[in-house]
Amino acid sequence: MLQKIINFTKKYHYILIILLGVILRLAWIIIMPTYPETDFMWYHVKGVELSQGMGFLNGIYPYYRGTPGIYTAFRPIGYPGTLAVLYFIFGTGFNDFLVGKLFNVVLSTLIMFLTYKLAKQFFNEKIALITLALYAFSPLAIAYNSIHCSEILFSAVLMLSVYLFFNKNNPVIIGLLIGYLTLIRPIGMFIPLIFAFFMFIKKDLKLKNKIVYIVSFAVAVGAVVAPWLIRNYIRFGEPVFSTNGGYVIYVNNNDYATGSWSDPYKYPNSPFLKYKWDTGFDEMAIHKLGKELAYKWIKENPGRFIKLAFKRIANSYFFKIDDIMWSMTIDVNTWHPLTYKAVFLEKILYIPFYIIVFTFIIYALYRFIRHKKTDFITFILFIFAYFNAMMFVLEGNSRYVFPLHPIYTIGVAFIIFEVLKKLFPDRLTHS
Repeated sequence: MLQKIINFTKKYHYILIILLGVILRLAWIIIMPTYPETDFMWYHVKGVELSQGMGFLNGIYPYYRGTPGIYTAFRPIGYPGTLAVLYFIFGTGFNDFLVGKLFNVVLSTLIMFLTYKLAKQFFNEKIALITLALYAFSPLAIAYNSIHCSEILFSAVLMLSVYLFFNKNNPVIIGLLIGYLTLIRPIGMFIPLIFAFFMFIKKDLKLKNKIVYIVSFAVAVGAVVAPWLIRNYIRFGEPVFSTNGGYVIYVNNNDYATGSWSDPYKYPNSPFLKYKWDTGFDEMAIHKLGKELAYKWIKENPGRFIKLAFKRIANSYFFKIDDIMWSMTIDVNTWHPLTYKAVFLEKILYIPFYIIVFTFIIYALYRFIRHKKTDFITFILFIFAYFNAMMFVLEGNSRYVFPLHPIYTIGVAFIIFEVLKKLFPDRLTHS
């Protein structure tokens, strides 16, 4: 019996790593009594309200309870709508957070499995195991499981889409998944273009087949997104994707911008204050005004915009990597005593991680330019370029980077393996 267990473990050692990763995530959500704050409370409350048939309502900090008849499109409905389905099935109230946390563990398990499978498919077993171990035991990837955040769902759907794209690759299924992805986080709004562009530059397809694929894909994406846009046209008079867009671009492109989030309501003579009231705010008015002011500021201050844009990238990867703290909120404006030590640990661990990520991206860029490679490594390059272009314009935020950790970890594992192969050629040459 013992020998059978040993043989199984040798053959399916990735299952053991995934199992350990799941145990660590379950232990974390049991040990750390994370209380959702800011965005995370918003997601949870909107999910509860939707599950109770109250509608998708506008609400403000700290509890975000919606006012009947005042609707929201501040963020797309993807994640709160998903929570609503779970809450409707399993039941939950405004002060019950376990369902959302357990859902994160399920999603994390899927991410670990898909990350391993992709790394094995495009590299080798050793790189796949390094990838899996890095992600399974990543403190940040563990800590996020106690947060009611859209990041883990976004990451899981992205990884599933990528896996199916490079395997089954049915344009309708991929399109439906990517359409859903865009509704989970607004930063993914233009990501369908990455998949379409990659198909267009593939060398092993005829032009006719490329066009048929892209059209089918676009129709499927549109079928998912259209109901949301129609709903917003009915509610707000415009088919807006997210009224958060104008808010975000203004917060990060004005005289008081810092390269990461700041409170626009506290700016001197804030232009937003006139649209805010005790129980909510006119999000459509702020969206329009924010876009107008931001575009005007960028046009008048191109040099400052470029400088601030590079600062946003630096903040996202090196200077403001403190998102682990959101797993350590234990009440409204109350942090766990170990929060600052956790943030310090994050900086120590993930600054080297991101340095290796950039090393891999330089390698991928070289392959693409010099050898015109259009493979999985090039696809990671495109994903990197897209999200960094969005951060370049919008906001420096490590939470924008976290959903890409699984796919970045594959690149990190590849670099680590190549270095180890140089150091220990006799052991790793025949991998």
